[in-house]
Amino acid sequence: MAWLFEILLVVLDPVTSSAVAAVVVGQPELAPELVHICRRESHCRWIGAHATDAWAGTRMFRNAVRVGWLDPGCKFHRGARPRFSTRGVHGLSAAYSLRFIGTCLPPEVLDVPLVSAIAAARRAREQCRRYAACTTETRRRMWVGAQRYDRMRRARPSMAQPGVG
Repeated sequence: MAWLFEILLVVLDPVTSSAVAAVVVGQPELAPELVHICRRESHCRWIGAHATDAWAGTRMFRNAVRVGWLDPGCKFHRGARPRFSTRGVHGLSAAYSLRFIGTCLPPEVLDVPLVSAIAAARRAREQCRRYAACTTETRRRMWVGAQRYDRMRRARPSMAQPGVG
């Protein structure tokens, strides 16, 4: 199975992966948002674990186990907890995002741009379903925090547009 991920790393670059993932989840309109996230999080360059966020992995893991998103009985969910912090070209928390692609997978699968993009697209779909955050702007507002986002919007009205800000 590792060979498949290696092929995907070579075949689909992060930008193409973002566009393909949007189509795969049935929401091609998500492509610009996924590309924007990719640019913001990694400059659309391949990246594994985000070293600056590794400190949060233990807490993220613990929280994800508590709510049932990770299974400590899964052999891939054992080992160093910093692995479950922010990963991949879309900057996803592995602990919180693995549930969007499978139940017992290693966090390193999010290092594959296409897998990262699919997880990010499914996450956006869930935010729409669960929180009525169905536009790029509402998802960004939810991510940043309503009050902070509104202050930023007043200062920079163009920030709501994908690819800007």
